Amino acid sequence: MKKEIKPPRLADRLLIWYCQRASIEDLQGDAEELFYEDLKRMSVARASLCYWQQVLSLIFSYAVKKRKAHASYHELSSSTFNFYMIKNYFVIASRNLIKHKFFTIINVLGLAVGMSIGLLLIAMLSFLWTYDNFHENKDSIYRIVSKVDDKITNREYALAPPLLADRIKQEYSGVKEVIRISATLNGEATYENKVLPLQGYFVDSNFFTVFTFPWLIGNSNSLDKPNTMAITEKAAMKIFGAVDPVGKIVTIGDMGDFEITGLLKDHPKNSHMQFEVLASYASLEKLYQSNSLLPKSWREFKNSYVYLLLPNQQSKIGIENYLNRVSDEVYKTEKDFKASFSLQSLNDIVPGKMLYNQIGPDWEYASISVFVILTLLIVLPACFNYTNISISRALKRMKEIGLRKIMGGRQQQIFFQFIVETVLITFIALGLSYYIFTITRQEFLSMLVGGADLLSLDMTGSIVFYFIMFALMVGVVAGIVPALYFSKLSPIQALKSKPVTKNLSRFSFRKVLIVSQFAFSLGFITSVVIVLSQYRQTLNYDFGFRQANILDVPLQGIDAGIVRNEFSKLSAIQDISMSSNIVGASASESIYLKSNNQDSIEVFQMYVDDHYLTNLKLTLIAGKNFEATKANGNHVIVNEIFLQQFKLDDALSAIGQSFILPNKMEITIIGVVKDFHYNELREPIKSFFFRYNPAQFRYANLNVATTDVAKALSQMEVAWRTFGGETKFNAKFFDDEIEESYSFFFAMIKICGFLGFLAITISCLGLLGMVVFTVENRTKEVGIRKVMGASGTEVVILLSKDFAKLMIFAAIIALPLTYLFFDKVYLRTQAHKIPIGITEIIISLSVMMLLGLVTILSQTGKAARANPVDTLRFE
Repeated sequence: MKKEIKPPRLADRLLIWYCQRASIEDLQGDAEELFYEDLKRMSVARASLCYWQQVLSLIFSYAVKKRKAHASYHELSSSTFNFYMIKNYFVIASRNLIKHKFFTIINVLGLAVGMSIGLLLIAMLSFLWTYDNFHENKDSIYRIVSKVDDKITNREYALAPPLLADRIKQEYSGVKEVIRISATLNGEATYENKVLPLQGYFVDSNFFTVFTFPWLIGNSNSLDKPNTMAITEKAAMKIFGAVDPVGKIVTIGDMGDFEITGLLKDHPKNSHMQFEVLASYASLEKLYQSNSLLPKSWREFKNSYVYLLLPNQQSKIGIENYLNRVSDEVYKTEKDFKASFSLQSLNDIVPGKMLYNQIGPDWEYASISVFVILTLLIVLPACFNYTNISISRALKRMKEIGLRKIMGGRQQQIFFQFIVETVLITFIALGLSYYIFTITRQEFLSMLVGGADLLSLDMTGSIVFYFIMFALMVGVVAGIVPALYFSKLSPIQALKSKPVTKNLSRFSFRKVLIVSQFAFSLGFITSVVIVLSQYRQTLNYDFGFRQANILDVPLQGIDAGIVRNEFSKLSAIQDISMSSNIVGASASESIYLKSNNQDSIEVFQMYVDDHYLTNLKLTLIAGKNFEATKANGNHVIVNEIFLQQFKLDDALSAIGQSFILPNKMEITIIGVVKDFHYNELREPIKSFFFRYNPAQFRYANLNVATTDVAKALSQMEVAWRTFGGETKFNAKFFDDEIEESYSFFFAMIKICGFLGFLAITISCLGLLGMVVFTVENRTKEVGIRKVMGASGTEVVILLSKDFAKLMIFAAIIALPLTYLFFDKVYLRTQAHKIPIGITEIIISLSVMMLLGLVTILSQTGKAARANPVDTLRFE
């Protein structure tokens, strides 16, 4: 019997697959008729080829496309969104949330905890982007920045040479204003009996022509003359109280007397210039000339800043070309020093790229990016928790989706329904996260250096809008996967309660999520434990000098001789020394020292008296101490690193060697002390020397020997009143000051602890949801196992072991990565590296495992204790 010839089967299958549920029987029949007509006129192969052409033309035809669109929806369904439909979405979403209270609470708590740090980030970024927006000329102001290559480092600085500003004024006419600023106006201000620290800048008289800092009393002409100064309201209140400060004379350190010629309104927090006083630049020039320190080198621009006011944007290209020509010209003869200059817009300073020696707060993109990444590491797991729990509960809602599809529900309508449900949850979570935000924002500001003075997290209309948009975004991110999952279900799949994919049925996504969440949590916990250990070991470290029983008293302008005479009368005081700094706690001043046979080298210095070495038990290994009865101004006592840096053979041969200071003064080594940490442990020990100059003494170091410290302090306060006038007696023990100098450890502990708390909370909430869902789905299995003789312990192990394995996998991933980060990255930035021990690892792992197991056992134990009669009663 001859076999019947039929159209190509593969072509038919392709057409049916493409058209899905669309009705195409008529089109398919027409194509078959044409196929059989072609067989009468041509060969089978050619007729099959024509049939393929017919099928392909149908696939790309408008008719089939239109039928597919109509076949996707029920004939009663509508694509029009109206008020009643949207209202219905919210009603159904509300009912589902109320019906499944436990999972709703878990989702809301998880999202709220994660979103709280997102609100902190939004509030911070909203404020940072307002920096310097109050200046009227903000779009025309630029700062000159320098890229310096000195053959040792290649860095970009916010600084520029003062000589460059002078040259621009003389040679270049395409600039409206040139402003020089020197950030060297720092010291103790003395007025009558008050001695208080002041910080500010020396500025050109046209400073206020460029920048908008309003005057309360005075004007821009108030800073035309040398030794004139404008003061802010806050600083004036600190020094003068309610008295008008204009006309008053204030002495600032060894810079001399300054007349206050104007009162400035306090600058806003969102200013990259932070100051209390502004003095005329002519004052600095006069000071330089009197000390023969006037900068004459293009290498000398420490603490020097140059700003320009340009007439238009087009002039920027011209001035940058000019700066390139100047740098090429002035540094062409330099062999070991090159610098190039460029412009940075005022709007790009905060936030901006990382520059060394910023004039004000340092809000570079790198640190902000780190905060953004940390925020995402907290927010995304919270979103994934919701996604994971929603998909895991898919079987509970399969029939609902199937009935919706049969009754005419479109795919986008199902999708929108579940997005609405998620957004509703995120808005509930937004209310709770805002409450967390209000509680934590002050603590967050305290973690940042100067945070309360440089940053505001107060609510504004724009921030409220950003919060709402953030909640919408989180709702979409958290809900898009479940929404797509549910909306793509076919009615047959849904009514059969079958998942879309096998992967989701095995919950591989859930496992990856739980492992990643606990890995992040363990990383934060380990960070807190390691930093705490570093802090404890740092405080117990031998700095090379005595800390115990040393009480530091700020002199506050009182003569050091008077303080010594009065305090030495007290029986509790064994010895008294004087110093310019708190060794080991505050940064020492650096200068560049020159010897006869090599270039200048940076050396740190500190002023002390003849009692200092013995009082702090510093070891003198060669030479002698300062002598109180002789002039010691030209004598210095150096450390061992100094000998290595200047290539001196040994301590004995170094005695008598001479060096030249920047002011041409010659100094001679009279002693060598054993190396000690004059700065924080983060910094390496470098070249250092002690100098003797009573005019520089700022602290009295009292060696207190008594068991009744409170009584001794009371006696000191009484003695202070006899010579201190109205100045308040202040004193701190040396070891307390050392502890305060390492407050950055506390900031790290707070940040890591806060992030760790958020991460572990979200992880445990997600784990709790998954454990509850797993227990619910295995309730009948547990009942059967108990009937068959399984003990409660066996049931607990059965239900818990898979989750425990996931936490172990998280530990295997997190611990090595955290260890490598601290050992190879963070601790590399510390000069004194304290190794990470096994104790820190064990403590961190124990904390995470304890929290995770408590979460698991709280539900699996409950299931194990359930009566089988109750669990087997229902399907």
